[in-house]
Amino acid sequence: MRITRAALLLTALALFLAAFLVVRFDDPAVPPAVPIIFLVGLALPSYLALVRWLGPARGIALLLLLSLLPLAVEAYAVATGIPYGRFTYSADLGYRVFGLVPWTVAFAYLPMLLGAVTLAGAAVGTSWSRLVPAGVLALLLVDLVIDPAVVHAGLWVWTDGGAYYGVPVSNFAGWVLTGAVYIALFRLVAGDRAIPGTVAAGLLLILAFWTGYLARNGLGVPALLGAALALATLPVVFGGDPSR
Repeated sequence: MRITRAALLLTALALFLAAFLVVRFDDPAVPPAVPIIFLVGLALPSYLALVRWLGPARGIALLLLLSLLPLAVEAYAVATGIPYGRFTYSADLGYRVFGLVPWTVAFAYLPMLLGAVTLAGAAVGTSWSRLVPAGVLALLLVDLVIDPAVVHAGLWVWTDGGAYYGVPVSNFAGWVLTGAVYIALFRLVAGDRAIPGTVAAGLLLILAFWTGYLARNGLGVPALLGAALALATLPVVFGGDPSR
């Protein structure tokens, strides 16, 4: 399945407009299945691109590894506060693994990780010494956009709040630590080949939606950062996969 430029760009624009104009997370009329379908749908373009690039066996193995491990770490974090700080999920996002973390979290996080790695690879190459730190930086910038949005939307709550739109510094430190591990695992499995830009397609869609949401709700700093990251992701997605 190929990702066309027109379809991806129109989808990103539609997500931005939907978030900016009509989305409401507190509307009881929204069926519980809708956010679940939404999260999975945003992840699929990156998953398909990764499997197409690495092949079914290695691609699916990497997807499973980078879905299940973060899910386990997230459950540990909810139970103990380590490494992100103390928080709880306040929205119904599907069955909770270990009674702690919705299974859909795997689909919410992984496309952001894949997008960050792809952006880093496009900027600095895929050597260990460059990809890991650059990928961590890209992932941290993404989190500076996403976390304020989801906290404002009420999808999860930090127990003690935080200085950055209700998000504590410990969360960002946790993203740096775990992100370095996950990106190293990505590099170990994927090798040193150039990463196709379409692997960042899911990140582009996520940024489009949440930037629209942030702009609508007046969260200026993360909205501007989200717009800048989305613009930086566009040429990577549309120019980084010559087989598209």
